[in-house]
Amino acid sequence: MELLTGLVLLFSFLNGANDSGTMAASVVSSRTLSPRQSVALAAAASFLGAVLLGSEVARTLGVGLLRPDRVVAAESFAACPAAAGAAILWSLLVWRLALPGSYTHALLGGWLGGFTAVSGFAAVHWDQAGWILLAVLLTPLAGLAAAWVAIRLLFRYGSELSMHAMPLFRALQILLFAGLCFAHGANVAQKGMALLVAGGYLAAGLDIPEAFSIPVWVRLSCSAAFSLGVLAGFSRVLKTVGFGIFKVDVLHSLCAIGSAGGLVLASTAAGMPLSPGQINSSALLGAGAGENARTVRWSVAGDLLLSWVLTFPACAILAFLLAHVLKMAG
Repeated sequence: MELLTGLVLLFSFLNGANDSGTMAASVVSSRTLSPRQSVALAAAASFLGAVLLGSEVARTLGVGLLRPDRVVAAESFAACPAAAGAAILWSLLVWRLALPGSYTHALLGGWLGGFTAVSGFAAVHWDQAGWILLAVLLTPLAGLAAAWVAIRLLFRYGSELSMHAMPLFRALQILLFAGLCFAHGANVAQKGMALLVAGGYLAAGLDIPEAFSIPVWVRLSCSAAFSLGVLAGFSRVLKTVGFGIFKVDVLHSLCAIGSAGGLVLASTAAGMPLSPGQINSSALLGAGAGENARTVRWSVAGDLLLSWVLTFPACAILAFLLAHVLKMAG
């Protein structure tokens, strides 16, 4: 259990460090906040969101994707550290390449691959898993479309706004950024919580209960680890997303953050373990394309897409192998 706790907290920390770049990219590149100001606000807001915004995402992972009656407690614990380990190894690789890899894809792949390895295919609700994976793949497109529409409407009906309105836009941008980080932290930190709670039951030889609740120490630990990761922040991802796609201004950022924040908040309330980092990146891409698609560096967007598409199957296979190794070693 100590190994799992360490892996989950490391996963949550690295997730925060990676996501700080996609969260803060537009407010930094639009010169509204400095990098230090943005990560401080993001860390505080994401911690509060993770503590206060429920447990629906964790419950989806714990009992929505798994069949508790098919998960044999005495044999299945290895799936949890295997899932965390696979997600960490793969995500460090894509970070090394300066790509905003999806920790959600990584953990979902590891979660399904690990439990399939130790409990068989019958242990997974594959119909539910299919819907969730489809939603994970489609929501970035929804973020892109929402930001595209928002920027087009703003330019069409707000073209007569003078520069005197810019301070108002910047203030609204900061408010929406705080809201995005609040929802982002809640969605992401709950994934680590689900790993710890499920692993705790299995390590004790108990079945995962349908009433999947998060102990206070688990919630605070995962929330703090994620927020500390946000404070550490990996600037390479921020550079890729904030400065590598197109030249971002305040209006682009406003539309991207508003669109992404709404989607992340809705998915968190619905218990969908989506990828907020993906949604942030795609919404920013949509805001740029909505003004002028020719100004967007689509080659960068292609690199992002490639990392997202590869992550799930790679982590599923890696966790499958790790789970077998840990099961034999234990």
